[in-house]
Amino acid sequence: MPIREESFRIGCGRYIQKRGSIETLGDEVLRLGASPLIVGGKTALEVTRAKIENAVKEKCPQFEIIEHRGTCNEQDARALAEYAQNKGFDVIVGVGGGVLMDFAKLTAFFAKRPVINVPTSTATCAAYTPLSVVYTVEGKTVGTQHFEKEVDAVLVDSEILVDQPPRLFLAGVFDAIAKFLEIKHRFNEDVTEYPLGLDWAYVLSKKTFAELCEKTPKALKDMQAGNVTDTVEQLIFITIAVTGVISGIARGSNQTALGHKFYEVTRKLFPDSSKPYLHGEIVGVGLLLQNHYNGEEENNAFLLGLMKEYAMPYTIIGVGVNASEETLEQYYTLICNSSAIDKTNAAECEKFKDSLCYFWNSNR
Repeated sequence: MPIREESFRIGCGRYIQKRGSIETLGDEVLRLGASPLIVGGKTALEVTRAKIENAVKEKCPQFEIIEHRGTCNEQDARALAEYAQNKGFDVIVGVGGGVLMDFAKLTAFFAKRPVINVPTSTATCAAYTPLSVVYTVEGKTVGTQHFEKEVDAVLVDSEILVDQPPRLFLAGVFDAIAKFLEIKHRFNEDVTEYPLGLDWAYVLSKKTFAELCEKTPKALKDMQAGNVTDTVEQLIFITIAVTGVISGIARGSNQTALGHKFYEVTRKLFPDSSKPYLHGEIVGVGLLLQNHYNGEEENNAFLLGLMKEYAMPYTIIGVGVNASEETLEQYYTLICNSSAIDKTNAAECEKFKDSLCYFWNSNR
């Protein structure tokens, strides 16, 4: 795949992960400006509003909290960016899950303002990564907007994240695991000529995969008991920061393949029926296809075990897909015309068709 962004956006301006980090929000705003426009999801604000207000009211001369219930779309982001400029807000703060993180970044981009992200789940690494996945207002995938610079600050409050539902945590685990399985789609350890940095993205993603496979069951038990243990802290760090670093080092090249393309096509073809399912849940089902394509179907045992134990979707029907033969052909055509498959390579297309048919028939 070609490089999507020239710069290595490896980190963020400041990444703080600890218990009670949200209490430092006012101080972080003052590093970048003075008056924050804070945008969050309904559930996220129910959990954090009082803490946010206490953190900024004595530090910032002006602030406002706005609830956003829509998608990460250009129309709403431009409107909120204009509002921020007209009202004199000089910092954008996002509070919530992946959609809100992406929406805050996109709003800040249009407003030409710095952005601080406060994730309330680890369902994706969106709080950290220098890009936004953009949709229409209705929820159809539009594409990915890459930004030239990193997120200015990320405040990860482990006291908030330990209380997230297992479903959200596992969605983040599947999204993080995807980095390794999807880079492997084209990566051969015996080959040395790859885009600069991709080999390090591979090494990091390989370590991430091993850590998550080993420690996820314990982390889930600790979180369900309400305990912020070292294992919980480590996996929060992996699913947000380390996975974000992998994305930045890869520069948009070779880091997404069949898992994420299955997600994108699902959102495009079935925006309504797939709406109830999380990004990582749909990607997780797509990874069952990715593992078969990689010739490593044995990896599916771990994924399916977690999916079934925690009542997550593990079939294409389970994420709102119409499992007809006509739909199979649509997935084949759309993914073959994406960066995941070289449509000029007949052998590669045939290999993908075989994996897709197997996936289709065994996971409906």
